[in-house]
Amino acid sequence: MGNRPIRILCAVGALILAWELSVINALQPSSTFARDQADDPADENRQEGSGGMRRPLTEDEMVEQRRQELLLDFNDPPSLDHGESVHPRLMQTVKDNTIGVRYEEREAYLRVLRLASEVPLRRQEQFAAEIRTERRTLNPSYKRRRPDEFPQFADLFTHPEFYRGRPVTLRGVMRKLTKFELGKNKLGLDEAYEGWVYTSDSQGNPAVVIFTSKDDQLPVNGDIQEEVEFTGYYFKMYGYDAQDVTRKAPMLLAGEVKWIPHPYKSAYKPLGFMWYFLATLGFLLTGYLVWQANRKELPRRPPLEIEPDFRHFPPMEHPAPSPLLPRSMTETEDS
Repeated sequence: MGNRPIRILCAVGALILAWELSVINALQPSSTFARDQADDPADENRQEGSGGMRRPLTEDEMVEQRRQELLLDFNDPPSLDHGESVHPRLMQTVKDNTIGVRYEEREAYLRVLRLASEVPLRRQEQFAAEIRTERRTLNPSYKRRRPDEFPQFADLFTHPEFYRGRPVTLRGVMRKLTKFELGKNKLGLDEAYEGWVYTSDSQGNPAVVIFTSKDDQLPVNGDIQEEVEFTGYYFKMYGYDAQDVTRKAPMLLAGEVKWIPHPYKSAYKPLGFMWYFLATLGFLLTGYLVWQANRKELPRRPPLEIEPDFRHFPPMEHPAPSPLLPRSMTETEDS
């Protein structure tokens, strides 16, 4: 009898301890769940209040999360088709109509720029020609035009989604070229050039081309007039400020830009041989007519009424005085 209360107290204590352990295990998350929560970079942003309710990610948070995944897990080549287009996953962080190149776009920006410098230019031009032909077949209004009249800039500007990550060839006048540093990166890219190019069908709107190699005769200057041609991968619609108005321009990333030299030409078209022959013939004919007019005899002047006699000089009517004869007072007198 004396040991019965002790056994009851021990049993009650054991039950209480087992209940506390079960409550603690129920409150603690599993190891897998805890590990997933620790690896989630947006976990703190999804908590609201003391209830721990999760909220959906904003667009900027989703872009940042994709950028982090791209930096950590993207080991695929930047192109799945050997340079015909950029890997779609690499372009997930790129957003159109934004000012400049955003921080989350930098990784894709550098990788596409590296791809443009590695893929041979001849292959890029071939891919761009095939894409241009595809656009002509898709749009009936383009079929009536000759292939060399295809409005490449206008089609790129109005249908950028079709050209996303694909090579495009443009030819125009470069009016601005600057050189800048790319900063520290793992791709070995140190510096690049930024050019503003105006094509014949751009209607005063520029295209921005970023490239890593240029012709030595292409000057780096903020005010130039040089004709160029290049093929690069369309990256995004690049926003920029122009006279207190935000505008957009297609941005292309290329490996190199071709400089097209133009010798100075005369403002007037040179005359042909026929014009020189006619001018010479006219000059000779005019000279002949003038000579014929001058060789005719002039009419004789009519004779004078009194013919002077020049047989004796001076005339005898007024003989000169002899210096040996004395002169009269009248002739020597001072008047």
